[in-house]
Amino acid sequence: MGYVPPPTPQHGLEEGPVLLKDGRTALLRRATPKDKPLFVEFLSRLSPETLRMRFFSPISPEKAAELLLSARPDEEKVTLIVLAGDPPRIVATGEYVRGKGEDKAEVAFLVDEAYQGKGLGTLLLERLALIAAKRGVRLFQAFTLAENQKMLSVFQESGFQVEAHREGGEVEVRFPILMEERAAERFEWREKVSTIASLHPFFFPRGVAVVGASRDPESIGYRVLEHLVLGRFQGPVFPVNEAIGPGGTVGPLLAYPNLESLPLPVDLAVIAVPKERVASALRAAGRRGVRAAIVLTTGFSPQEGAELSELARRHGMRLLGPGSLGLVHTHPEVRLAAGLVPLPKAGGLAISSQSGTLGRAVMAYAEGMGLGVSAFVSLGAKADVSSNDLLQFWEEDERTGLILLYLESFGNPRRFSRLARRIGKKKPILAVHPSRDPLVRALFAQAGVIRANSLEEAFDVAALLASGKLPRNERVRLIANASGPSNLALEALKEGGLSVEVVDLGSTAKGEDYEKAVAEALSSEAGTVFLLHVPMGFASGEEALRPLFQAQGGEKLLMACVMGEAGIRARVQGEIPLYRFPESAAIALARAWGYARWRAEPLHFPDFPDLQVERARKLLEGPLAEGELLKAFGLPLGEGEGLHLKLRAEPHPLFGPVLTLLLPTPLGDQPLGQRLSPLTEKDAEELLGPLKAAGVDPGPYREILLRLSRLLEELPEVERVDLELKGPRIAQYALRLRNR
Repeated sequence: MGYVPPPTPQHGLEEGPVLLKDGRTALLRRATPKDKPLFVEFLSRLSPETLRMRFFSPISPEKAAELLLSARPDEEKVTLIVLAGDPPRIVATGEYVRGKGEDKAEVAFLVDEAYQGKGLGTLLLERLALIAAKRGVRLFQAFTLAENQKMLSVFQESGFQVEAHREGGEVEVRFPILMEERAAERFEWREKVSTIASLHPFFFPRGVAVVGASRDPESIGYRVLEHLVLGRFQGPVFPVNEAIGPGGTVGPLLAYPNLESLPLPVDLAVIAVPKERVASALRAAGRRGVRAAIVLTTGFSPQEGAELSELARRHGMRLLGPGSLGLVHTHPEVRLAAGLVPLPKAGGLAISSQSGTLGRAVMAYAEGMGLGVSAFVSLGAKADVSSNDLLQFWEEDERTGLILLYLESFGNPRRFSRLARRIGKKKPILAVHPSRDPLVRALFAQAGVIRANSLEEAFDVAALLASGKLPRNERVRLIANASGPSNLALEALKEGGLSVEVVDLGSTAKGEDYEKAVAEALSSEAGTVFLLHVPMGFASGEEALRPLFQAQGGEKLLMACVMGEAGIRARVQGEIPLYRFPESAAIALARAWGYARWRAEPLHFPDFPDLQVERARKLLEGPLAEGELLKAFGLPLGEGEGLHLKLRAEPHPLFGPVLTLLLPTPLGDQPLGQRLSPLTEKDAEELLGPLKAAGVDPGPYREILLRLSRLLEELPEVERVDLELKGPRIAQYALRLRNR
């Protein structure tokens, strides 16, 4: 049984936007004494029965508010509230209270009747458990009336190991809150269900309103309508423009002066109005019950974008943009092109792009390659909907087999890593990031994301993965009629860790020679058959490729390179990717093989039964005893023999704790590699790869890395650690704590 890293919420653990089970939006934050009027208003809305279930006897709203807001030291009590609506109102609250120095706490919740059954009790329990565990609490207990089945079910379905004891009309519930696999899976499942529900109105809207629709064929509003109509959207489309009088039209569509006057339900609003009118359009959409909004308008600062997101959230909406190019969904029952991109050919590739203009070019490139698209989303400023949201939606989308992300920035890279690790075990994730930051490379490597250096390279790999097949093993049968191009492919394949058997047909190879070579390759143990053809006048490209196309449908991965042909660098024909250059084909195969190896290995965060986490927490309460703190995590102190190394752990504002391995030299410390905490066994092995390459056994060092990573995860108060290793022992050390 391994260590289970605590889940990472998309936004703040104690404050930030949250999603209800039905996809509606709300805000979570800590309660303060200034919230008393909000508490009284909340409690006044509740029925006497609901108040009795929480407080066990009749109580006035004012008295109940005083109890819930009673002052206690921060380490002894945490009270969270969930707010929704405009103006915001409390719809749920939860708290835990513990005695000074105790490792158990009493937890309780209260949810507005109108919001019960929407997952708020579970959400509050999860957040309180994560907060409490970071502060040394190990056990939750709760007391509830036996008739309060809704609250009991929240505990029973939480994923924690719950014990319930009934005495008279009351039930005492107790459970440890240390994160185990089942509880972590429930957290991830709840967040995924809520996220998918919140995105459903974007991808499956019952109706679409175009706010800012225009009769001018050159306007954005007109082009959005055009794409919806020409794409044959399977639902009603409503142009909205207050300047068009009653009974007016935009093209063949009847126009409406405002959203309130629409005759049918509308889930999605595409907003294409001047910047100063966007906020009022969002408010109108919220009043109309719109669940999703795409803001095409550009020119918003990050702060202005955040204000739009907050406005949408208060009305229960998700927001795509601002500055989005729109969204397309090729599902045959939807056929949605909601924005400035026409509906493409349907297929299994899902694309997300932060850059709108680049997104259009990407779509055109995919079409030229013959790659079909399941969905395309232009994120724009990412004020709300992000690539992390889309990953969870596409994880469960049966039509999506491959995900391509163009990322310019990360909102929550730790959350991205956790999602990518889970989703990448089911579907390949390709990513292009313009930065050459080694931390981005480390993030992708640890998360199993296939990193491409350019969009061209990404599409080379996409062409290979479009069939849904991966290399079954490292063996490649390379069939070629030209030694020069064959050598180029061979070197690139070897660098990618593949074992290659070259079948040189010679420059005079004819169609029957290719047929024989392909037949032999199909019966070999090679997992991939790579055919490379240079026109020499003895066999045409069609003749060379014919046996490969005839072999489609089998278990082996088939690919080809035909040099000398004009056109796009890579394209897909049937299930076979065709390349113009041998190096690009070979690099694509190497990337796919690296992903296949990662996917086949289990994600294992090792646990160490000798860890003294509670002792370490106690040590942090007094003067810093660095050596004792390291010993509590089983880190070996003392002089040793062997290679002299340095190991540094320091925080990054986005990526969290970063571990860097360094080799001291007369010219200064030479970095050997970096990885992001928490480390799996595989991550530790890869960080120690340079040692293995130099003939040094990395085994004794692996446990030091894993134990240090665990220290960083368990003790967020530790800001920086510097270790000097003499062999597999720590000869010198220095620690720094936050705010000390």
